[in-house]
Amino acid sequence: MSTVNKCASTVYSKIGEELYLKSELADVHFVFKVADGVFERIPAHKLLLKSVSDVFHTMFNETWREKVEVEIVDTSVVEFKEFLQFFYFEQVTVTTENISKVMYLGDKYNVAGCMSVCEQFLISSLDDGNLFQNYELGIFFNQPKLKKYCESVIAVDTKKVLASGNFMVCDRKVLSHILNIDTLSCTEAELFEACMEWTKTAANVDNLTRQDVNRQLGNLLYQIRFKSMTLQQFGTLIPSYGSLFSADEYKDISQSTVMPDFESNIFSNNKRTPFENRQWNEEEKIECNRLLSLGFSTNPYYIKNIEKTTFSVNKPMILKKIRCCRISEYKSNVYFLMKELPTEIKIVQINESVPSNEKCVLYDGNTLLNSWESTCINLQKLIVVKPGFMYEVQLKQTPPPNCCTGSLLKSEIDMDPIINVQFHQDPIDPVDKVPRGTILALQFYRI
Repeated sequence: MSTVNKCASTVYSKIGEELYLKSELADVHFVFKVADGVFERIPAHKLLLKSVSDVFHTMFNETWREKVEVEIVDTSVVEFKEFLQFFYFEQVTVTTENISKVMYLGDKYNVAGCMSVCEQFLISSLDDGNLFQNYELGIFFNQPKLKKYCESVIAVDTKKVLASGNFMVCDRKVLSHILNIDTLSCTEAELFEACMEWTKTAANVDNLTRQDVNRQLGNLLYQIRFKSMTLQQFGTLIPSYGSLFSADEYKDISQSTVMPDFESNIFSNNKRTPFENRQWNEEEKIECNRLLSLGFSTNPYYIKNIEKTTFSVNKPMILKKIRCCRISEYKSNVYFLMKELPTEIKIVQINESVPSNEKCVLYDGNTLLNSWESTCINLQKLIVVKPGFMYEVQLKQTPPPNCCTGSLLKSEIDMDPIINVQFHQDPIDPVDKVPRGTILALQFYRI
């Protein structure tokens, strides 16, 4: 799997493209041992390397001033060639297979454009299968956008994430970062049980002892926020895990769960906020309003039994709310108020890279479309949307005769200089020549 990305900090020129991996004008060769007695030499150009990397600049001015051959032992030929693109091309191809080593080289030689492109690649390609791998890379290479995005995905659907096989084998450092996330969509008791399952996997045992916990989990045990549990929730853990705690720990946990002002000397004194109670900063909110004009069209759009609105985004965001157009009854060229219309809402994610356009259901719910004002649907479960996928909002109802909307809509919205939402496959009004449909606006939170 590969993708092509813009590289923001390299030397862009036709000359660079013509010189990539060419011996012409090369004044240094990177040498790789590919077998016993067999070496491969990769030509490069000091000027281009020095212009992008301050590390190369220093090396070629000092340590490697007179060198025309430099032996490389910490990466393969293929990985190094992929990395060298950042010195020669305006656009580069990054592959899943080599991404970790390319990031290692980008970090080692301080190539900011490489790290930025790799970070964006990992964000856009993130799925259930590589969440922890990508999160680990974000942690190891200290990539804040990637870490924040992975943590948002974990926070939105924590129970599913913690139940996955990939969580059970994730690195201990990743688990430590998860325990430091302040907002999760699971109880602290569920988080504790997931940590115990992780520990069983790490220790390769079916029944835990305190020695297993000490060896595998270590001081991460004390990052469990028992102050976020009720005494009843802790009580449910005792039959399975009670033998793992000392008498002092029992006492500490019991006081933490029943005394709000108790200061623990053993476990974390922080409380974790349930995701549904998170207070969103207004600065994080961003509205995608499709309304083209305030007035109604003289040509009504009649509501179908199943309305579908498909959209895509260019930046990862969290979908919080959907607003639907006002519905009306159209008679004698006039829009009239009508009764509320019971509606089922479903949101699916479409993977266009799969030949069958595989659909994954993200949300199921119910609402009432009304005539007095636009219907606001606050999603009970927040949804992470990201580039590389299409999202389809399906509204299913049984509309009465002449049930319609008069709103004229936009097909593309730029919400700020870097965030864009596109709507696809909307019916186009034959008179007004603009999209029609039932979805008026989407409300997101930035990640």
